[in-house]
Amino acid sequence: MTAKTLINTLSLPVVESAGGLVCNRHHHILLIFKRGKWDMAKGRIEDLKCPQTSALREVNEETGLAIDKLTVEGKLVSTWHTTRHQNIKYLKKTHWFLMRYDGDDDQTCPQVEEGIIECRWVHLSDLSAYRQLLPVRIDYVVDFWHQNLAYSPRR
Repeated sequence: MTAKTLINTLSLPVVESAGGLVCNRHHHILLIFKRGKWDMAKGRIEDLKCPQTSALREVNEETGLAIDKLTVEGKLVSTWHTTRHQNIKYLKKTHWFLMRYDGDDDQTCPQVEEGIIECRWVHLSDLSAYRQLLPVRIDYVVDFWHQNLAYSPRR
């Protein structure tokens, strides 16, 4: 008997993206506001062999943070959701990475052409105020980080 997988069950084309939970030296994470929700920067993977590169590029493009101040510390989790593009439904897998930003609550530049209207640094103690407007998959990523890694000493 063949095991059923999400991909086999839904029979949808799959697209992969990568993004980052960006944390600065003050334990603030960077959220973006897009389509009425708080989210994190992510985008389509261009090189499947190196999703980290795509994640860094997308964080840089969507937030304006200097790419030379961003480092990938490791993989967090992956999330799945359905999405539509040009009337075609897709199954989207997003690879999430923990990123460190070597800076403070530096100024950002939201990528307005992607529908991002604000970027905001949020302290751990203020996260609860944002959870209601986080998509479930983003809340999952933030919660995973918060419960397992937020208080870990930097490597």
